[in-house]
Amino acid sequence: MRVLLQSFTERPSIGLRWEPVMAAILQHKHYRPGDPIFRKGDPGDFLYLVERGSVIIWTGTEADKHVLGEVETGGLFGEMAILNRQPRMANASAAGETQLLEMPASMLRQTINRADPLLVQLINGLMNNLRRAGGAARDGETQV
Repeated sequence: MRVLLQSFTERPSIGLRWEPVMAAILQHKHYRPGDPIFRKGDPGDFLYLVERGSVIIWTGTEADKHVLGEVETGGLFGEMAILNRQPRMANASAAGETQLLEMPASMLRQTINRADPLLVQLINGLMNNLRRAGGAARDGETQV
């Protein structure tokens, strides 16, 4: 994941115009411990890359959190809602002082649309399988 993070933050060799364009598209955001990044049901407007710190992905209520996972420095999250154009399936909040790089959904979709159609179909299938598995886990099922 560190290579992916570097690919969005380091200047590629395509000329001087890249930096202002990317600066306008990718935004650095700072979150304090416990700050919400998104909530279940929100639209998938951004993909997030963790530059520093970590993010907790969870369901439930603030008082009764069910932690699904933690995304640490170099990791990314928020892709599922973008890829299959569905609302967020879980909440995300900063575990501590956290710096994120936000990529607009449109930028990720443009990148994917330029990919091989077989790869796009594979990604869509994986996203659908993950959503079904998430629903089955919430419903108490053991098989997908």
